[in-house]
Formats: sequence, C-alpha cells, structure tokens
Amino acid sequence: MSGPGIDRRHLLVGGGAGLLTACAPAVVSRPGLAVPVTTPALAPIRFDPARLMRVTVCLRPFRAAGPRLEAERMADKLVVHNYGHGGSGWSLSWGCAEEAATLALSGEARLVAVIGAGVIGITTALRLVQAGAQVTLYAAELLPDTRSARATGVWSPSSRIGLTSAMDDAARARWESWARRSWTVHQQYVGLSGNPVEFLTQYNFSGGEEPDVSPARPWAHLGSRLRDINPRWPMLEGAASPFAPHDVRSGETMVFNVSEYADRLQAAFLAHGGKMVRRRFPDRAAILALAEPVVVHCTGYGAREVWGDESLVPVRGQINWLMPQPDARYAIYYDAVQAVSRRDGVVVQYLGPNDDWGYGDPEEVPDPAETTRALSRLRRLFT
Repeated sequence: MSGPGIDRRHLLVGGGAGLLTACAPAVVSRPGLAVPVTTPALAPIRFDPARLMRVTVCLRPFRAAGPRLEAERMADKLVVHNYGHGGSGWSLSWGCAEEAATLALSGEARLVAVIGAGVIGITTALRLVQAGAQVTLYAAELLPDTRSARATGVWSPSSRIGLTSAMDDAARARWESWARRSWTVHQQYVGLSGNPVEFLTQYNFSGGEEPDVSPARPWAHLGSRLRDINPRWPMLEGAASPFAPHDVRSGETMVFNVSEYADRLQAAFLAHGGKMVRRRFPDRAAILALAEPVVVHCTGYGAREVWGDESLVPVRGQINWLMPQPDARYAIYYDAVQAVSRRDGVVVQYLGPNDDWGYGDPEEVPDPAETTRALSRLRRLFT
C-alpha cells in the first residue's frame, strides 16, 4: 500500500526516519509571544515477538497484461474468467464483480456456478444473486482459509497489477473503471457494526538501511489516474508531526477488517439464496462437467494449475500477525516494512527493496528470518 493506498510502494516515500515522541508542547516563537503547540500523542505499536499470533504467506496472482476478465464459449457453456489481480484483489473486487456478473448474465441462463471463494469469487457470487441469478459457489476452501484472507487488507488497486510493457491504454482505462467503482462500493461498508471497512491514518518515513534498488521489471503504477480521490499526502513537519523532530508524510488510508468483512460478504450471499459447496477441481474438465450452463472462474493463482494459465506468476508476500492493539490504531511505513494496526490484528510485512520482491517465488512456507527482520526494524522506531 502506498501514499493514500494506490500502490504498495511508490507513494510510501517522503518524511524522515526517527523516534516516536510522547505528547509534548512545542513553542512557536514570535516577537513578544510564545504559543504552546501540542504535538498529537500516539501510543507506540508493540512489535514484540511475544505478541506474534501467526505468520502467513500469500501468493499474489500476477499477470503482466493485468487481470483476465472476459467471457468465452466452451462446449455448451459460457465461461467467464475473473482472476489475476496481483496484490489488488480486495481493492478491485466490486468493479470486477459487476463486470463479471454482466458478462455471465448476457444470455438467458440464470443458473450460475462460481468457482473460488476468495474475495473475487465471493463478491462476484454476491453480485450475481443480487441480480437474480441462482448461484452455487464451489470452492475447496472458504474465504477465511483462502489466500485472500492472508492479505495486508489495505486499499491498493495498483499493487502488482501488471507491467507497462503489457498493458495498453484500454487496459489502463478498464483498471481505472474497476478501481473507481470499487472505491464507491467499499464506502458503503464504512461505519457499519464491526467496522468491515474504515480509514486509518498512516505515517510514512523515508530513510533506513534498505538500499533503494531499481526494479528489473517495468511495473505499472497507475495511481496518478485516481488523484482526485486519492490526493498526494502532505508532509507533517515540526510540531505537526507526532514523530517530531522528524518529518513524515501522512494521510488517511482505507483498511479492510478482513475477518469481519468476509463474514458480511458470505452472510449476504447466503441471505440472498446463494449456495456454497466444498469441492476441489483438479482441472478445467472437472469444472466444465458441472451442470450449470454458466461458469464464472475466480480461482486466483489456482488458475495456473486448474485452468492451465501459465501467464500467471506468483508474487510471494509474507504477513506477520501480531495481537490486536486497540490503543494504537494507525499504520506506518519505515525502512521497507509496513505495519497496519487492523482490528483483527497488527499486520507487519517486509516489502523488499522494490516491487520485484517475491516475484516468481512459489514458496508458501513462512521464513523466520523475514519475520525477525521486519519486527526488529520497526522496534527501532519506538526504542
């Protein structure tokens, strides 16, 4: 996640590195006048390894050309593909779900199978039942156990979304339409009980030990297309910074309380008459053998194996989950590490020297050294 949450790195810059200070008065000097200015207080986030609940690994389903969202006829079925969203699945889910539902219901058939229960699958299934379709969602794992549940949970619609060399103007415009529609729908969940979606203040530091290395790949960073809804964050300097005397860039970022949000999505789908069936599909033939005349395929990185899509590349991301800390509800980025104090836990992620970090790595076993590096770096801010 970056800046206002557009992509995970390129606006995660600016400000300075330093220590968190307690709430203390600063003095503004004027001729004959001393005015106390109060620096806002922030409770320190506790990056103690003893607070570590679990470590998870997610393989982002990256496609150089961007997400695959299209329909095709296969035998007697209409198949709609909706996968390959990189690190932007939660952020783009509603815009993509609406387009996928429109494609699926373009004919007369209203009996639909949705494959995959991650965030893309469940939002697509929900949009379909809301449109009057009879939907069965088939998945080996339900949302709390999917890769989607291992996400950082922030608004990042441009994160690992594609390569500039493979995305043309039409693809960029399509991405923008998905992002804008999703931004609007996400706001409908702000303020609901359980806070499935909310805004947190983030503080971005520059500096640290991590070298600034240019990536080998021309990653597509499309955040500038959304500047009207996500303006550049201002610098907080001097007494305005809770990390004074060091300056930081700060702004509000949209955060998803994934556990609560997942429950709401699944409950809404079932309340509209949707059905959920646990089933694993070894290949596309097993999917095409289903009785439903319309199939919407939302298996994320699983599409590489199930559908044989070798254009999908895994981009590994490791999340370290600390116990929730209600007294410290904010997010920080420092020395290539991001921490977001969500209601369901403080998520900490090492982001690497550039967006190439994790590219092509299919390893889903947690790396203890990566956990140690992330937590130790952030502890320096509060020591």
